Amino acid sequence: MITVRRIHSEDLPAFLAFPDHLASVRDDIAAYLDKMFTQRAMRQDWCFVLEVQGEIAGRLAFWTLPGSNQATDLVLWELPWKETECPSLGAHFLREVFTLMAGNLSEKIGYVLDSPSSSPQWQTDHQERRNVLEALGFRIMRETNRFEWHAPIEATVIPSNEAHDPIVYRSLPEVGEIAFVDAIMRVSQFTHDQQITEECLEKGPLAQAQEMFKDLQQMKYEPEWWQLAYTAKNELIGFLMPTVSPTFATIGYIGVLPEQRGHGYIDRLLKQATDVLVKAGETYIRADTDVKNTPMAKAFLRAGYHQFASRQEFSLDRGLLL
Repeated sequence: MITVRRIHSEDLPAFLAFPDHLASVRDDIAAYLDKMFTQRAMRQDWCFVLEVQGEIAGRLAFWTLPGSNQATDLVLWELPWKETECPSLGAHFLREVFTLMAGNLSEKIGYVLDSPSSSPQWQTDHQERRNVLEALGFRIMRETNRFEWHAPIEATVIPSNEAHDPIVYRSLPEVGEIAFVDAIMRVSQFTHDQQITEECLEKGPLAQAQEMFKDLQQMKYEPEWWQLAYTAKNELIGFLMPTVSPTFATIGYIGVLPEQRGHGYIDRLLKQATDVLVKAGETYIRADTDVKNTPMAKAFLRAGYHQFASRQEFSLDRGLLL
C-alpha cells in the first residue's frame, strides 16, 4: 500500500531521519526547518511523506518567500533514488502532493540541485534526481556557479585601496522606482544571464525589469541599500540591490550599463554591495551567477568570494506534470 500524507508534529523526527543521514546532517536540516518555520517560508502542513507498506519511502516540503500563501519551490525532496521503482514512486508522490496543495501552489514550481552536496538540503544521487525530474516534465531553466564570502576575523568592512575617479551612490529613496527600473532594463537587455535574456524576450524588457524589481522587493532589504551609481559627471554607471533571503544575505542583482563596461566599475559596485551588507551586520554572503557570465564570476573572485558549488535550476508548469 502506498500513502502520501501531510506530517504531524510527532512525525518530525522520522521526517528528518529519512534517508539515513549522519547525526550532524540531521541536526543541520532540523535547524534549517525550524528557521524556515519561524520565518514563515515553510509550514508544517507543507511537509509530506510517502509511505510504502507503512514505512517512509520519501519526503518533501514546499518553500516560498516569507509570508506568502503560494508555495513556489520543492525542498528537502528525498526518494529511494537507487531503486528501480523510484521514477514511478516520484511521479505518484508529486501528483498527490500537488493535489493536496491545491490553492497553496504557484503555477510554476521550482527545484534547485546543488553540487556538491551541501547545507541545508544535503542532496545526493544527483543523476538519479535529474532523471526523475525530467521524467516528470521539469526542465533546466538556468545553470549557475555559486559564490560565498565570509567576513575576515579581524575586519568588518572590506578595505579599499582605490585610486579612481569617485563614484556617487544615490539610494532608492533619492532616485525613485522609475529610475531604478529603467537602470535594470538597460542592464538586463545586454546581460550574460540566459534566464534574464529569455525573460526579456518573452515579457519585454520593461515588464521583465518591473517584475525583477518587485521580486527582489519580497526579500528583506532596506531602501537605502539599493543604490544607483553615477560618475562625477552624473552619468549613470549601474546599480546594486543587496538583499537578505530567509537563509542568507545575497548580492541580489547588480549590473553595469553596457556603455560603461570595461572600466572596472563592477569591482567597485560589488565592493559597495558587500560593504552595505557587512555594515548591516551580515558576515556571510552568497551569490549566484550564470555559468556563461564569466566577467561576473571573475569579479566575485577578485572581491574575495570563492566558488563553493554549482547549481541547476529546474522549473515545471504544474499543469504539465507528466
